[in-house]
Amino acid sequence: MYKALIVDDEIYAVMGIKSGVNWNEMQISEVYEAYNMRGAVKVFEQTQIDLLICDIEMPKGTGIDLLEWVNQHSPATETVFLTAHADFSFMKRAIQLDSFDYLLKPIEFKLLQSTLAKALQSVQQERELHSLREQYKPYYELWVKKKTLLTEKFWNDLFTRRIVCTQSNVKSLLDEHSLPLAPDDRVLPIMLSVENWIREFSTKDEEMMEYAIRKAASELILTHESGEVIQTKQGVNIVVLYLNHDNQETSDELYQRCEAYIQSCSTYFNCKISCYIGEATTLFEVHDVCDKLMEMEYNNLHKSNQVYWLHNFRGNNAAPKLPEFATWALLIEQGKREEMEKQLLISFAELRSDHRLGASALEAFYHGFLQMIHYILQKNGLSAHKLLHENLSITNNPLPRSFQELEAWALRLTKVVFNYLHHNDSVIERLKCYIADHLYTVITREQLADFVFLNPAYLSRLFKKEVGESITDYILHERMKIAKELIINSTIPISEIAKTLGYSNFSYFSKMFKKVYQTNPQHYRRLSV
Repeated sequence: MYKALIVDDEIYAVMGIKSGVNWNEMQISEVYEAYNMRGAVKVFEQTQIDLLICDIEMPKGTGIDLLEWVNQHSPATETVFLTAHADFSFMKRAIQLDSFDYLLKPIEFKLLQSTLAKALQSVQQERELHSLREQYKPYYELWVKKKTLLTEKFWNDLFTRRIVCTQSNVKSLLDEHSLPLAPDDRVLPIMLSVENWIREFSTKDEEMMEYAIRKAASELILTHESGEVIQTKQGVNIVVLYLNHDNQETSDELYQRCEAYIQSCSTYFNCKISCYIGEATTLFEVHDVCDKLMEMEYNNLHKSNQVYWLHNFRGNNAAPKLPEFATWALLIEQGKREEMEKQLLISFAELRSDHRLGASALEAFYHGFLQMIHYILQKNGLSAHKLLHENLSITNNPLPRSFQELEAWALRLTKVVFNYLHHNDSVIERLKCYIADHLYTVITREQLADFVFLNPAYLSRLFKKEVGESITDYILHERMKIAKELIINSTIPISEIAKTLGYSNFSYFSKMFKKVYQTNPQHYRRLSV
């Protein structure tokens, strides 16, 4: 169960939030109240608060001041800010202090509850991470002290070819590093590929979990002193299985151990991992086998959480059948978006079905598609730099590592280019229609940008240029037009009109009405009688 604290200098705001949120649904057992920073600090001194809902602008200490205090005295608390003004300096400072989120008043309770639920997920994850840290702290400290052991240094130097084993020096190297191997013994490298952490970790936590999976590999894949588990200086985890006379593993036994290891990592360490099993080799050639395992992992685009054998690897170097990019360029220039997207989906279905294709095919499509985009924009006298700069979420991401990721990237970029190339008054008209249909709900700039597939900042500039006012002002004026008509032509109480238009805070509604019509709504109704 969790505990929450609501802080606002307006008592009715506190009462509204307390009654408008389903606390039981979020497993919040206690909800405390405070009306200034001093009262909030007293609550924190008496009990552990998991979730803080706080107004930013308050006398006798702002919400920012309170968050600075909370970060020092209760760092596990997540904070959601509420504010009646979109003041960038406040928001910037809130972000710097690592607040979870901030919402503009008047608050829509459904959105507030959704945001609070996400904040509590973060609290729960932090609790679980704390438990993991405590559980593996002894191992982590041991690893920090022992990570420069001679054995680890030997294998790192061997994999990177800093040392080379030869017939003349192999015995002295083994003796120098106290390795239980004879010069003619063979070893079997197994690469552990961590493909995905199911939850996000900090750098330190990820290092701890990496150590934990290496320890698990030592227990489940190795037996007693039959090998080593090494992390190379490039961050690659490799199990080195010693195949001397006392240890002769069968393929079935090794496969079963790797399967059990993958399942354990999924269950206990929340990660997806694959095992790439090499071939038995001498110390003179083990670095070549490890290089092949790295190539095998790099080219694997189709499956995860699997055991792979190097002797089954035939290479993923088949040449892909790339689409006719020139034909696609014509479809984009002619505005045939549906046909273009259809061709994209067909092409990717063919690529995914060909399991011979690897990373080289992925890169060939990626660069071919991007080159086509640059060609189209240049031909039409448009700035590719401007487009890509305004859509950093598309262009700043690393190269996609699967055909599914590449398909999503290509579809997204196609939508952006179509809107950038063909946008005209229809974009603005569609936005106006969307706004008209949603005037009774919360409308955000990001929501509008997603609707027309444009960058939010770019959309704001375009809207103001075409309409002559900002999106925010336009929405305000449209809402107040409806309010004015209802005030003049109906007997509906003004408070109900405010609620109908999404304003749960009547004083805020009155303030916005006065901003547009230079008088409050009550006076406006009296004048119209």
